[in-house]
Amino acid sequence: MLLEILKLILGLFLAIKGADILISSSVGLGLKLKVSDFFVGLVIVGFGTSIPELLVSIEAVLSNSANLSVGNILGSNIANILLVFSTLGFVNNIKIKSIASFDIFFHLSMHVIFFLIFNFSTFGKKFGMLFIVFFLIYIIFSLKFSKDKKQINTTNEMDYFSNFTFRKPFLFSLPILIISISLTLFGVDLAVNSAVQISKELKIPDSFIGLSLIAIGTSLPELVTSISAAKRGNNQIIFGNIIGSNIYNLLFILGLSSLFKFFGYNYYILKNDVLILTIIIFIFSICLLKKITINKKISIIFLVSYILYLITLYYRNF
Repeated sequence: MLLEILKLILGLFLAIKGADILISSSVGLGLKLKVSDFFVGLVIVGFGTSIPELLVSIEAVLSNSANLSVGNILGSNIANILLVFSTLGFVNNIKIKSIASFDIFFHLSMHVIFFLIFNFSTFGKKFGMLFIVFFLIYIIFSLKFSKDKKQINTTNEMDYFSNFTFRKPFLFSLPILIISISLTLFGVDLAVNSAVQISKELKIPDSFIGLSLIAIGTSLPELVTSISAAKRGNNQIIFGNIIGSNIYNLLFILGLSSLFKFFGYNYYILKNDVLILTIIIFIFSICLLKKITINKKISIIFLVSYILYLITLYYRNF
């Protein structure tokens, strides 16, 4: 037990440090490419932090456990919003600045479309290919829109890694991004595995471990990168990361997973989670449109909401 606790602490440390380097290098690269903070969070950070969901989903489908694949995406998107919002207010008062209506409504509409497909049809290869096309179109539009937006604020804190990637982006940016993402993923993997072992020793049921810890574990990169960005004042990266990760998960990862032979899911097991996710996406969209300030009170509300979700998840599976 003591060894697993030490592994958990080490894993969290590596994940946080990796996320810190990822944010630094992303800011420097964004400055060089003259794109907005939001686009950096959406594409660079969003992709990096969605790698765990990608690996888990593909492995689950190949192992003929497609319910886990779809469940992981649903659980991760729920955690990306509830977990991140539940911690930001304790780090800093985060003011939501102007986010393009296109990004907000695209993010919302894709989840609504998935809700309709899930409840009134069957999500398979055809819808999967369509979602991948939607994903590619969105990335192209986001890049064009970002180039027209104001460049990243050059007054942002530029540390060692930011300066490296800004001055010599082609020489240093890719290696630093790869190292930072790898460090974050290794730390997350170590933390999740140790948490699973601790839970087993405490005799917590395996099914609940899978449904909760895997979703939380694959959302840890989003959480630690958002906390790092909040400390630095890069608020737009936070929301770009959340929207980007959710879109990667729903459109690209779910779309890609559906192309595999053994893809499938149990409607009755996942229907409540799809509904809960859709409601959360609506609330998240309203928060963005209203440009609320995320303080401790808001974070407590989201934290309590996530705890209640986990409690209902537990009782629905036992």
